[in-house]
Amino acid sequence: MVQLDLGKLLGASLQGRTAQNPGSDAVHALQHFRNVTSKTLGGKAMQDVMYEYVPLSAWQQPFIMHMIMALSSAHLRRLSNESHRGTSYALLEAVHWQHGLENYRAALSTAGEATPQGFGDALVTGTLLSIFYTNCLVENMSQDAFIIDYDAAVDAMTAPFAVSYGIRALRMALGTFTPSSALNSIFPQRCRSSPENTDVPDPSVVLEKICRLETGSEDVNSLVKKVSDRLAPMMPFSAIDDQPENILSFGGIVYPDMRLLLERRSPEAMMLLLCWFTSLARMNQWWAKARMKAQSKAIRRYLSTLVPPTTSWSGCLATVFEFIDSRINFDE
Repeated sequence: MVQLDLGKLLGASLQGRTAQNPGSDAVHALQHFRNVTSKTLGGKAMQDVMYEYVPLSAWQQPFIMHMIMALSSAHLRRLSNESHRGTSYALLEAVHWQHGLENYRAALSTAGEATPQGFGDALVTGTLLSIFYTNCLVENMSQDAFIIDYDAAVDAMTAPFAVSYGIRALRMALGTFTPSSALNSIFPQRCRSSPENTDVPDPSVVLEKICRLETGSEDVNSLVKKVSDRLAPMMPFSAIDDQPENILSFGGIVYPDMRLLLERRSPEAMMLLLCWFTSLARMNQWWAKARMKAQSKAIRRYLSTLVPPTTSWSGCLATVFEFIDSRINFDE
């Protein structure tokens, strides 16, 4: 589980501060999650689970209640035009997330092979909420982040990928891969092929150019092709409606391979991440959009500083940047 210093990140001191109407704000945040926030998380399958299952589960598991209060407060903070309200929600957000993590760790320590289905689903839900919150908590990344400290920037960027990757292991350990799981609808078994692509620019051409760079060893180039093949069905515009859960889970699915590629400083891996970020950003998820844009800018800056490793480098980079610009409005 990702651990963060919430007081520093949110700019709110957890001591000596009192929200003006803590009771009213808490009730508002709880209602807001069910009526509004739940409908902004992922695709339809995820939204249905967040709307129907999660609020009911929250009354049985304190860590879920704290986590949805924190996530809802984060959403309200972004929607608020009044500074004092934003401060109040920031404090509520910080306190509830801290309690949520503490309760989640305690609950997780009691889990085992004999864990009941309902409790197992609740623990997996806690991880899902962590992914949403981790993405929305740290939205800013310096455009020079990968140039100043490459390893630290990679760690920050891939932290949510690692949490997402852990979901499958957690489900297997808890035995929640059963038809009775309340979460089955949000975990597609495999990535479906997309309909015939008519996008301009054609994303398949972009991915092909990236794979042809072959700047690394044979093993690295093979991993690049593997990740590209997993990403390809998610690139057309139609995939945003056809398979949103696959797009959201891609970072976790490819995490081991992507982490290895980034450790080897593969520029192709960075380009593939840029391509994925375009699909994620176009899903217009408030909890991820700002982070994806900031990371995209930092990756672009980093790639622009590299010494061309092959003769086809400049053409490929121009194609990738043109593709990104056609899909993401960085001034929005």
